[in-house]
Amino acid sequence: MDRIWRDARRIDEVGAAMADWLEGRIDERPGYGAARPDEETTHLIPVLARLNRRGWITTDSQPGLDTVAFDGRRWEQRAAVQGWIAGGDPLLRRVIRTARAVGLIVSAHGPGRAVGPSRGLLATRWGGEPHTGFGGRPGRLQLDAELSGVGRQARRELARHGVLLAVIDPVWGRDTVLWSALDRAIDFVHDDQGTEGARTP
Repeated sequence: MDRIWRDARRIDEVGAAMADWLEGRIDERPGYGAARPDEETTHLIPVLARLNRRGWITTDSQPGLDTVAFDGRRWEQRAAVQGWIAGGDPLLRRVIRTARAVGLIVSAHGPGRAVGPSRGLLATRWGGEPHTGFGGRPGRLQLDAELSGVGRQARRELARHGVLLAVIDPVWGRDTVLWSALDRAIDFVHDDQGTEGARTP
């Protein structure tokens, strides 16, 4: 595992490393069995990298899809993303507010916070059958499994203050609303903090 992960001491350092992995500057990441992101998420990398550099460490994401799987069965995905963010990060509040305003489903669970259902929400169907889910209350070992190669201090900070945040588009196959909403959420936070002007929505 690259030393940049082991040397990470803060949540923002882990997010910066994840952004570098997404953009191809690092060849591996904790909890993931491939050197590069899946091809289906290539067009999502710009917004995912921005989220990570702003403090939301995204560990899972997928575009909205409605296609045919390798076995000829129908494959359906809801656009979705999830990962870890500090409970006091202004981006957390802004993502929740922005996502709800456009009808997206939000799940945020961590110390002192419970938003949305405690169980994961179905995000992928294969031949009409449930396949994968996003969100819900994190399992006891989930953080360690997803960020196993990250420095101990950063993982302790996430264990104490981290929230597992997921945002899911309720509309199967749609791949536009979620990502533009997240882009706006980042811009609003930067504008509020005076570090970057908000783009015109």
